[in-house]
Amino acid sequence: METLLEIVLKAFIGGLFVVAFALLAEIVQPKRLAGVFAAAPSVALGGLILTVVFKGNLEAARAARGMAAGALAFTAYCLIEIPALGRFGAMRGSAAALIVWCAMAAAIAFAVAS
Repeated sequence: METLLEIVLKAFIGGLFVVAFALLAEIVQPKRLAGVFAAAPSVALGGLILTVVFKGNLEAARAARGMAAGALAFTAYCLIEIPALGRFGAMRGSAAALIVWCAMAAAIAFAVAS
């Protein structure tokens, strides 16, 4: 029952954070910065808060390290994707960038695993 409660609370709190961040994005100028306040960071923040409440700081620290690894890998994906699209086309360029993303995420996760 506690797992179900945790899932429901994560969905509810994640939704609240998405709405709050969306409202904040509406007042940010210039509008191109509104993407900083997209759904993923707000849901991640809500999830981390509930992880601390239900599972403690250690588990939240592990989750945060995983999120950081994913973010760094996604940055590599973005840096590779634009030139790869121009050079290889949509399908092959996206596949190449996705391979880089997966490899970077695995390497970073392995490096910071404790």
